[in-house]
Amino acid sequence: MKRILKKWFFLLFLISAPLFLYSEEKQHRSPILTTTAIIEVYEGESFKGIVLIERGKAPFGKAIPGGKVEYGETVENAIRREMREEVNLELSDLRQFHVYSEPSRDFRHHSVEVTHVAKAFQLPIAGDDAAQAFLVKLEEIPWDELAFDHAQILKDYIHWKN
Repeated sequence: MKRILKKWFFLLFLISAPLFLYSEEKQHRSPILTTTAIIEVYEGESFKGIVLIERGKAPFGKAIPGGKVEYGETVENAIRREMREEVNLELSDLRQFHVYSEPSRDFRHHSVEVTHVAKAFQLPIAGDDAAQAFLVKLEEIPWDELAFDHAQILKDYIHWKN
């Protein structure tokens, strides 16, 4: 009887092993959803520049302000929340600009970033993850200091703006 049970167990193992291995290989893993805003700061009708931050956490460098979309939150609500937390700004004329999804854009993980363009009518103040927040004129963007793929995003923005 033990011998028969061993044979049945062995056969059951042979039949189910490929199914088990297949399901392990196909385990689903979603990218992280993030959002940023290229904030155009105005004084009255006069364009003064865009907001950049100095990241307070690794990877360090200058960046377009943004962050992760939380579960149960819309992308639009996430970007408004992130801008209040990170640069203390309320956004006007928020509109989606582009989606960046290259898997290698962030060396830590695969993230998909929904980039927006918006306006603000006051200067940024650093908060949350930003060590510093500042205004920069388009001709003074520190290209070599930008984190992630933010240099490409800003080049796309300038091309679109022109």
